[in-house]
Amino acid sequence: GLGEVARPEEGTHHLYAEIAASPEATLLLDDKKTGRQYAFDLGRVEPGSELEAREGGARVEVLEKQKTWLHGRILDEGTDRTTPARLAFRSKEGRYIPPYGHATEINDGWFQDYGADVKMNDASYAYVDGTFQVELPVGEVYVEISKGFEYAPVRRKLRIEAGQRTLDLGLSRLVDLRSEGWVTADTHVHFLSPSTAVLEGQAEGLNLISLLAAQWGDLFTNVGDLPYGPLVSADGETQVQVSTENRQHLLGHLGLVGGKGAPVFPMSASGPGESYLGDPLWNTMSEWADLQRRRDGLVVAVHFPYPTAEIAAEIALEKVDALEMLFPNASDFATRQFLEWYGYLNCGYRLPAVGGTDKMGAHLPVGANRTYAYLGQDELTFESWAAAVRQGRTFMTTGPLLQLDVDGHGPGDEIVVGAGGGTLEARVEARSFVPFQSLELVWNGKVVAFSEDREGAREMSLVEKVPVSGPGWLAARCGSPFSPTTSWWMGVRAHTSPVYVTRPGQELFSAPVAEYMLTLIDGAETWTNTLAIRSDADRMERVRALYRAARQE
Repeated sequence: GLGEVARPEEGTHHLYAEIAASPEATLLLDDKKTGRQYAFDLGRVEPGSELEAREGGARVEVLEKQKTWLHGRILDEGTDRTTPARLAFRSKEGRYIPPYGHATEINDGWFQDYGADVKMNDASYAYVDGTFQVELPVGEVYVEISKGFEYAPVRRKLRIEAGQRTLDLGLSRLVDLRSEGWVTADTHVHFLSPSTAVLEGQAEGLNLISLLAAQWGDLFTNVGDLPYGPLVSADGETQVQVSTENRQHLLGHLGLVGGKGAPVFPMSASGPGESYLGDPLWNTMSEWADLQRRRDGLVVAVHFPYPTAEIAAEIALEKVDALEMLFPNASDFATRQFLEWYGYLNCGYRLPAVGGTDKMGAHLPVGANRTYAYLGQDELTFESWAAAVRQGRTFMTTGPLLQLDVDGHGPGDEIVVGAGGGTLEARVEARSFVPFQSLELVWNGKVVAFSEDREGAREMSLVEKVPVSGPGWLAARCGSPFSPTTSWWMGVRAHTSPVYVTRPGQELFSAPVAEYMLTLIDGAETWTNTLAIRSDADRMERVRALYRAARQE
């Protein structure tokens, strides 16, 4: 289920070609280096054996003389019911054989292929609803099936018989976090149609997809899907929220997820690369956030911290509900995303973490980087999910399923310690369909306990008593320097949102982070006053007033 990079074979003497011909035809092969031409009588080719050319010196073999049309099912072995999944058949030579209705060659750039297909590195897959039809060669065939992070991925060899008409394939669960009160989401997806997004979400084990309409100059995407509202699968377990990504090329980007009433327009402002050429600075990101709050929607700082100019003001004025981060394929967590997040946390701001892919092509599956949110006994609705995110009951992951318990409290909870401090017992567990190497407990950004398996493990746990003398936060994280999971640039990682520790009469504060925030606010204000394309005087004064309020705060 991870995809792989194709490596060219060295020393091979074979050229593979797909041809269609009458058995009475003659196949001609021209050798451009020597000028020789070879002729083969195709009617004399026997399956499983090579035929020498009339002139000798070259041979041909028909690899798939006989095929059969199959009706297939993918069955959840726990329920014996069909289940949507990601599927690939490959010939014994490695050729991808898609189910009927799916492309053999998947184009993975912008606005190329947006059907139910995905190409991970150089490996192609099709999304199916649990049933499929396919024409397979008789003989050995390989199949690969996966379904998100909670099922064991399958890769096995099949024997297809002549005249075979049906094929049942099984998937088994590793864990069932849904039954434990968790739901999973991708907060950032582009360009798919809502119905295709539902299918891909089901096949990747997602409960919610935030499909974001957006503007790039005169290019608008998914705007026509906004009036319809959310689309929900027949079983109610997967829903697609068509929302907006509101963007300013320097000030920042916000995912305005869900919400009631008219969408927040314009979706882009302030110039090149985002809105129309020459558009002025209509408003601040924070004004968009306020409008979204009035719509009862969720405000997510997408692909945090980029772009970064207004993010400090939004955080200081508590305009953001969650930070969406990606896991770069780095050897550790010392990347800008996490160092900046830790800094804001150390300055006393409570900022939950969520995971989203920013999927813009068939090169990446939905949910490759995802959010788990704890609903407990609450019904799965957008409102209950958004409430769980706001409260910080989340972890983000590209594979490992990470659980943190601190004295009976989970992420998003607050623990109050007395004036003399105290000792907290933290329990961390991780389970994963792909191996990881390290499990760490973090206090105010520093590792205070860890467990390691250099060979890679699929399960790991640790228990640690942590002495605390003042306010702070505890979070868990795990990762691996192994090859990426579902993208060439995304590493094997997971990180929980914090459990917050408070002490009466003492606040968590970082003077260097506060200075950094002031620097960002000053920079955004300088750009506004000197380089931004100006709108009317009242609007420009509102923008400047935001910076003054953030600086004062």
